[in-house]
Amino acid sequence: MAKEEPIFPINGTDFFCKFKLTGPSGDEGGKEIQFSKSAIVGFELDENFFEPFISAQVTVNNPYDFVENNVFTRGDGRDKFTIELYNTEDKRPKEEINLKYNFVIANEYNSVSKTDRTNNLKTYTLIEENYFKLNEEIPYGKRYGGGGRGGTAVAIGDIIIEILEEVLGPGCIDEDNWEPGDMVIDNFPEYIIPPISFRYSDLIKYLLRLYYFIDGGLACQGMLTYDRSTEKFQLRPISKIFADNTKLTQEAFGIGDLTDEENEGVVAANPVDQGIPTNKYTNTLSYTNLTTPMVTWSNEFFTNYSIATTNRELGIEVKELMTISDVKDKWAKSFVEVFKCVGGVPVPFLPINEAKSNIFKPFILPYKKEHVRNIAEAQMVSNMTFLNLQLSLDNIGDTIRKPGKFIDIFKRNDKVEIVDDKLLGRWFVTKVKHVFQRDRYSNVISCIKTCVGPDAERRGIE
Repeated sequence: MAKEEPIFPINGTDFFCKFKLTGPSGDEGGKEIQFSKSAIVGFELDENFFEPFISAQVTVNNPYDFVENNVFTRGDGRDKFTIELYNTEDKRPKEEINLKYNFVIANEYNSVSKTDRTNNLKTYTLIEENYFKLNEEIPYGKRYGGGGRGGTAVAIGDIIIEILEEVLGPGCIDEDNWEPGDMVIDNFPEYIIPPISFRYSDLIKYLLRLYYFIDGGLACQGMLTYDRSTEKFQLRPISKIFADNTKLTQEAFGIGDLTDEENEGVVAANPVDQGIPTNKYTNTLSYTNLTTPMVTWSNEFFTNYSIATTNRELGIEVKELMTISDVKDKWAKSFVEVFKCVGGVPVPFLPINEAKSNIFKPFILPYKKEHVRNIAEAQMVSNMTFLNLQLSLDNIGDTIRKPGKFIDIFKRNDKVEIVDDKLLGRWFVTKVKHVFQRDRYSNVISCIKTCVGPDAERRGIE
């Protein structure tokens, strides 16, 4: 466990691999341990599109209480764990492939050998340092909005900027990838007044539920994400992300038997080759875990809304009905028709329970009618998009992988199967798990898809 140049063989190639524990400065603190690869029993890090704050877990060898004898941890939020991992032989820009995060130790537990102290293990639960800072309770009396800077209405995205810069300091926002949105805090309620128990992270998540952006007449939610390449936060409407799918597609995975020649023009559901930078023969899917949303999800999430708000001037409740059919065509234009298949335009996939078409779920918020309607539509659009076809796959580890990107799945041969309509095409990556175990590094990739192949319509699948 002595300090050494942190270059180690993983997956048959050399990786820069740093795992460093640092105690708080002062008194007996301030010391650090840089663990060698052999000292790391296991490591898992989850990058999630729906959660801008990263969590991780690492297990280290702890013979004869080595850790406690070298670093005096206090458990007060000042105990830090830094992780940095990248392939030294990878020629892509380092900022893109470097998996680097600074964590605070949230918890630890021990696995103690009852017969031999040399086999003791220690497991740390880690939360990203930014998340730790944002988990502080908001001071009493704090409020946001209220006419905004210069007496104008304040967009939700601008309030989130104010919170992040207040807690994390200036320079944490990627201004080139930040859309303030169309939901504004103007008249009643003029202020966002957090409950006493709210933390900054709670308030941010609440504000994201109110956020919407009008794109082509369709209200869409925005996603707050952290880009480890720039070390800045981004806020983008999901429609803009899907519109940029060609630019954001990183790799392709092939299924089926290898052939001397590619037959991509034969299988209608294959995605159109748009020059995705990948070695198709290297990225092979050995298995697929494909899930279709069933009636439980359909009943719960693919539902109509009964929208209600209060007109304070007239003292009446204003109601409006919104159905899935009102939104489906607009949704398909932004989240399905942006993709291309070899056989033509893919078909929207939306498992609606027609028996529930006359049932409406209440959607009530204390804002203007147009705001509440747009927030409801944005929520419906997100449900239709992200609670759709699901896919997870394992693959050899690559640190460039991250949520918010797209992958292509194609068939190498011309054997057409019914499952092709669901499996083949362009998938949106929602989660990447980085798993490190001794000499092996792998990824578990979770994805969603909003459509099926163009032949599905001929087969009656809609």
